[in-house]
Amino acid sequence: MENIEIINLWKQYDEKLEKSLSLNQKIIAELQQQKAKNALRPARNYKILVVFIGIIYSALVAYFLYHLSPILSIFINLSVGIHLLIMIIAVGMYIRQLVLISEIDRSESILYMQQKMAKLQSSTLKVIGICFLQFPVFATWNIRLELIEKNPFAFWLIQMPVIALLTYIGIWFFNNINIKNMDKRWFRMMFYGVEWSSIIKSGKFLKEIETFEKN
Repeated sequence: MENIEIINLWKQYDEKLEKSLSLNQKIIAELQQQKAKNALRPARNYKILVVFIGIIYSALVAYFLYHLSPILSIFINLSVGIHLLIMIIAVGMYIRQLVLISEIDRSESILYMQQKMAKLQSSTLKVIGICFLQFPVFATWNIRLELIEKNPFAFWLIQMPVIALLTYIGIWFFNNINIKNMDKRWFRMMFYGVEWSSIIKSGKFLKEIETFEKN
């Protein structure tokens, strides 16, 4: 009889211990989730500022493009137009990133947060790569047909190599700015500010939850 009572007491103790561990695990997971959400606040504030500045800047560039004289070189019109288009795309992507941060902030699901975080990281990198694609326009806006006709050697031996170099740089960064290269030195030198570091910090908190639950 005493053995049965002892066994029952052990069972009750195990059940209480299991409930306690489960509750502690839930509390730890919720705390890590909150830390992950809080870690994104600097990135959100930074992106809001970028969107605000980007909208104003794009409006000024659009105003400038609209009032450009049609008799000016087609190259300057085309260069400013490409620059404006890329700026609009970048602002749109930053707005999308703010939506992703908002969705992460409202979510209680770890898996959902991780999926949104992966999209946020990818979008944060991709927008920088897209901005690099406009590099060549900084060497094309001053081209004039008169320059090509009167001084073709300067155009083909100086201007074109510079455009080709900037085009190569822009495409290289567009293709290489991705999560696979985040451990490389040049990547760390580029992405060290509050925007990227807060995203990485938030992602680490979510990873810790996943590791904790597996263990």
